[in-house]
Amino acid sequence: MLDLLLLLVGLVGLWVGSELLIRAAISLADRYRVSDAYVGMVVLAIGTDLPEIFVAVEASMHTLAGEDYSAVVIGSAIGSCIGQFGLVFGIAGCFGFAARPFRWGLRNAVFLLGGLAALALFSLDGLITRTQGWLLIGFYAAYLLSLALWRTPAESSTIELPQHTLSKDLTWLLLGFLLLLGAAELTVTHAVGFAGYVGLSQLSVSAVIIGMGSSLPELSVSLVALWRGRGGLSVGNLMGSNVLDTLLVPGIGAALSSLPVPPEVITVDIAVQALVTVLVLTFLYVSPRGIKMPEALLLLAIYIGYISVRLTH
Repeated sequence: MLDLLLLLVGLVGLWVGSELLIRAAISLADRYRVSDAYVGMVVLAIGTDLPEIFVAVEASMHTLAGEDYSAVVIGSAIGSCIGQFGLVFGIAGCFGFAARPFRWGLRNAVFLLGGLAALALFSLDGLITRTQGWLLIGFYAAYLLSLALWRTPAESSTIELPQHTLSKDLTWLLLGFLLLLGAAELTVTHAVGFAGYVGLSQLSVSAVIIGMGSSLPELSVSLVALWRGRGGLSVGNLMGSNVLDTLLVPGIGAALSSLPVPPEVITVDIAVQALVTVLVLTFLYVSPRGIKMPEALLLLAIYIGYISVRLTH
């Protein structure tokens, strides 16, 4: 059970490290007058997804050293995507997300669904090659470029004065980065050990435990943003995080070491991710209701069903 204890320590380290980075990022964004939507989709998305990025890099380095940790990369990435749209939108949605203008959803739909289609296509033969990994990274770079070219200015009413000095923000960023580095090593190593101990596959443990654990920063940000009346931060963070997890995390993993993909990833994990993505986009950008209690409970039910399947197969 030592593996389970150290795995939990690693997950807590990922959460605390992300919290340090997130707080510093919000303060820096407010300092430089960046809009909530842009902060959410870029600054917070990258900050809250650093656990998945560090896990992917660490697992790929183990694979390069001759150990097969490839399932950790794809499992944690897709598990986190499903956790963010199923678990986080499900819990935070109980407090209500207002509908967003349809035009705002077009770019998100293109990169969320297009990125997922590219990931599924590259996975069909059971292996994401290094070249395909770089293509996924390039697709994410195009997403960042689109955000930079069509960035909306911040509204003065949403800007808060920075709560810390610039030097303190930079210090928190550095500490959060170092904490994530150490926590990623603990998480990857002991997730694999725990999987062997309980008789589950690396894919299942990564999708459920790491995926759920790495969704905690997004849940924290969403609840705090809703409480402060800054829903744009929450929606932007979740949208940007899922684009990053779909494209950049497996892209980095495959670019470092070609990434084997089990067949059930397409039929189970990617299929569920596509379902919750379409539902969230429809709820937020097509329906005038936004996400309220019924929609949130549906997303939660899908997530619970996914976890049940992953833990029994």
